[in-house]
Amino acid sequence: MLNMKVNFIVSFIAIVVSFFTRKVFLGQLGDEFIGLTTTINSLLAFLNLAELGVGASIAYFLYKPLFDDDREKICETISIMGYLYRKIGILILCAGIVASLFLPLIFKGTNIAWGIVYYCFYAQLASSLIGYFINYKANTIFSADQRQYYVNGFLQTTQIICAIVQMVLAWKTSSFTLYITFTLIFTLINCLLLNRQFDKVYPWVTSDYQTGKEALKERPEIIRYVKKVFIHQIGGFINNSVMPIIVYAYASLSMVTFYGNYTLLTSKAGQLINSALSGTSAGIGNLIAEGDRQRIYNCYKELYAIKFFVVCLLSLSLVYLSSDFITVWLGEEYVLSPVIVALICADFCLNLLRNTTDQYLDGYGLKADIWVPVCRICSLALVVLAGKFWGLTGLLAVPVLVQLSLMHVWKPYYLYSQGFRIPFGNYLKELASNALPFVCSYLITTQSLRLLDIGEGLTTTWGAFLYKSICFCTILTVTSLILAYLSSEGIRLFAERMKRRIKKEN
Repeated sequence: MLNMKVNFIVSFIAIVVSFFTRKVFLGQLGDEFIGLTTTINSLLAFLNLAELGVGASIAYFLYKPLFDDDREKICETISIMGYLYRKIGILILCAGIVASLFLPLIFKGTNIAWGIVYYCFYAQLASSLIGYFINYKANTIFSADQRQYYVNGFLQTTQIICAIVQMVLAWKTSSFTLYITFTLIFTLINCLLLNRQFDKVYPWVTSDYQTGKEALKERPEIIRYVKKVFIHQIGGFINNSVMPIIVYAYASLSMVTFYGNYTLLTSKAGQLINSALSGTSAGIGNLIAEGDRQRIYNCYKELYAIKFFVVCLLSLSLVYLSSDFITVWLGEEYVLSPVIVALICADFCLNLLRNTTDQYLDGYGLKADIWVPVCRICSLALVVLAGKFWGLTGLLAVPVLVQLSLMHVWKPYYLYSQGFRIPFGNYLKELASNALPFVCSYLITTQSLRLLDIGEGLTTTWGAFLYKSICFCTILTVTSLILAYLSSEGIRLFAERMKRRIKKEN
């Protein structure tokens, strides 16, 4: 609960601040410089694929020793991570130096001084390498031990302060150099604060390069697990990074802009939800380490139901209200067809709903289905064909179908059969009991607004939009909450947990 509160609050503040600061950065520093920083970030993100999923793998091997308070095992595992991260960090540094030789080709049309381009690249490279050489202990153990709020709290707070400082400096000086310098300075400040807190909480944790090198020889299961995680990460990276390029290839520039307006809304909404619920991963890992099968499954039903309720509530609101928001914000000419809007919201919904199942698969260490990321990569061929014949609608429909089949049929089947070891029919029952209330509540809500003469046509003023939004969200929330409580065991379990918590606090 503490992870959820801290993550949600700091992420919400960061999003609000970003709306103000980005406008100033674009106005004072220019589109070209902001594009430069974005492109360099993307290039470094590609280099960071060399991480191979070591961080996620080591977190999995820490759950059991953390639960048992086996300090010797914890230090040994962290030493292995330190050994691997040093080699990866050196590899990324060398790859970064080589990549910097091609900057004149990548940015050959830029009007920005080459000194600024190289300074920006190496400053961001240095910020990235801090995680491999210094921050890895704090990031990994805080996360695995259900203390992710330290990592997110320090990181988001320093980023918010940094953005405000950069905004003021950009407003006063329009200096590229100061913008880059303060990005690096606040990265170092975050590193200092985080590691200082880590030393207070875990003064006994040590990491030794030679110990890690020797221990890795005796634990080959770590390398085997890293290889499986890496293949899954490659699948996700290719799918998430290549899809936007395909959209751009098959749509006009104006259509890309229209599409981007809607995905901006879904990405910000998804960021808030993920920030609030991401802290549950370590709790799941520790719960699985306890070995109480009934408690593990009950917790899954709770988390699945909570996530389902929040995501569906938000997704249906976006389906119904996003075009109204776009009309008031930008104009009616930017509104997309209802089918495309529904597909965008469906992809958003499915992406978020898979999170709970993925967290449990990670907790159990179930990564043997390496054919899944291969299928996701191969599905890009279907996306290309669909784009050729059906345009943007086809481009968006194929990923939705792939998500449904792989992430919402196969993945739950894999978890229920190999993790929970109970019949897959139990998942179908959970899915139906959580989905049906929203189908009914959406129909009740839209029909109620139609009878009240509120839901017809697009709103054109902020006042009308707010009135329509309040009416829709109120009716949808109340009806879905009542129906979900009656239908979903997970919601009832969560309600009972909250009652006990309130009684305990009082």
